[in-house]
Amino acid sequence: MIKYEGMIKIVKPRHSLAGKLILSVSAAMTFGSLVFGLLFIHFEQRVLLKAGFSAVEVDRVMHSDMVATVVACALFVLIISGMLCIILYKLVSKPVAELEAGMIRIAKGDLDQQINIDSKDEIGLLAKIFNSMTSDLKRYRQDMENWTNTLEDEVKKKAQEVIKTQDELINTEKLASLGRMAAGIAHELNSPLTGVVTFAHLLKSRTPENEAQAHEDLQVIIEQADRCSKIIKGLLGFSRRTGFEMAEINLNALLEATVAMVSHQARFYNINFTLDFTTGLPAVLADPNQIQQVFLNMLLNASDAMSEKGAINITTRPLCLDGKDMIETEFSDTGPGIPEANIGKIFEPFFTTKPVGKGTGLGLSVSYGIIKKHGGDILVKSGPGKGASFFIRLPVQRKGEWINAKSAEHIGH
Repeated sequence: MIKYEGMIKIVKPRHSLAGKLILSVSAAMTFGSLVFGLLFIHFEQRVLLKAGFSAVEVDRVMHSDMVATVVACALFVLIISGMLCIILYKLVSKPVAELEAGMIRIAKGDLDQQINIDSKDEIGLLAKIFNSMTSDLKRYRQDMENWTNTLEDEVKKKAQEVIKTQDELINTEKLASLGRMAAGIAHELNSPLTGVVTFAHLLKSRTPENEAQAHEDLQVIIEQADRCSKIIKGLLGFSRRTGFEMAEINLNALLEATVAMVSHQARFYNINFTLDFTTGLPAVLADPNQIQQVFLNMLLNASDAMSEKGAINITTRPLCLDGKDMIETEFSDTGPGIPEANIGKIFEPFFTTKPVGKGTGLGLSVSYGIIKKHGGDILVKSGPGKGASFFIRLPVQRKGEWINAKSAEHIGH
C-alpha cells in the first residue's frame, strides 16, 4: 500500500483559506471605513465653514469627530471580523479540517473512515464524494485481497497438478518400457514353450498306459506350459494393439451366454447368479470376443474374491453422460471388498492380491485396455466388508459412427 505520511500536513492559520478570507475582508472594511470617515469629515468641514463657524471651532469639531470616526471604524471592523471568524469557522474551517483529518487517516490505511458533514453546499458534496471514494477503495482492497488469496490457492493447486502429472508421466514411461520388455520376453518364450508342449504330448503318447505316474507328470507339464502360454498371450495383448472384429452385439445375450459358460464349472457351483437386465437395450458396436473376455475376467475375479462361495449380481441399464448414450453393465459380488489403498492400483499390470500361482495381475489391466479401445470406461466402487462393484460403460455406436471415429483418430495421429 502506498504510504502518504508526511505528504499531508496541518495547514497553519495564516495559510488557511478562512484566515486569508478574514484578513482580506478586514483589510477591505478598514480601508473602506477610513475612506468613508475621511470623506464624511471633509464634507462636514465644508458645511461648518459655510455655516459661519471659525477655523478654530471647525478644527476642534473635526478633531473630535475624527477620533470618534476612527473608534467607530475600529469597533465596526472588530465586530464584523469576529462574526466572520465564527461563520467561516463553522462553514469552512471546521468541515475542511474534518476532510483533512479523514484524508490523513485514509493515507495511513484506515478505509473505515467516514466524514459526517450534512450540509448541502459544496463542502457537503465534497464530503459525500470523499465517503464514496473511501468505500470504493475499501471494496477494491477487499477484492484485491480475495483475488490474491484465490490466486495463491490456484497456484498451489496447479503446482500439485504439475507434480501429479509428472508422476503420471513417469509411471506411463515405466509402463511403456514394461510393455516393450514384456513383448520381447513373450516372443522369446513362445517358441520354446511350443516345443515343450509338443514334445510333452509326444512323450505322453509314447508312454505305456500302465505308467500312471508318468502320465500324471507329463499332464502337469502340459498344463503348466499351457498356463505359461496364456500368460504370454495376455502380455502380448496388453503390450500391442490388436485388430477389432466389430459387430453389433446384444449385451444382454452376450452376458447370458457368458454366465452359462462358467456356471457349469466347479468353481461356480456355490455361487448364485442374479441377472437384472433392462430389456430393449440398443445394440452395441464392439468386438464380441474381447468384450466376452472382459466379462469372463469380471466373473473370475468375483469368484476368487469370494473364495468360490457367495452371490454375483449382474445389471444392465441405459445411461446418458455428457449427452452421449451409453450402456452400463454392473458386476457386484458379496466378497470382502477392496481395501481403499488398493483401489487406485487394481488396473495396473501385474498388481494382484492373490496368492502365488492364483493370478498374474493382468486380467483387470487387459480388461481396462479393451474397454478404453472401445471408447468406454470401467469404474470400481468398493469398501471393506461391502463387496465390490465394477461398472463397464460402452457407448451406443453404429458401424458408420465407428468407422468415422477411427478415421478421425487415424488422421489425428
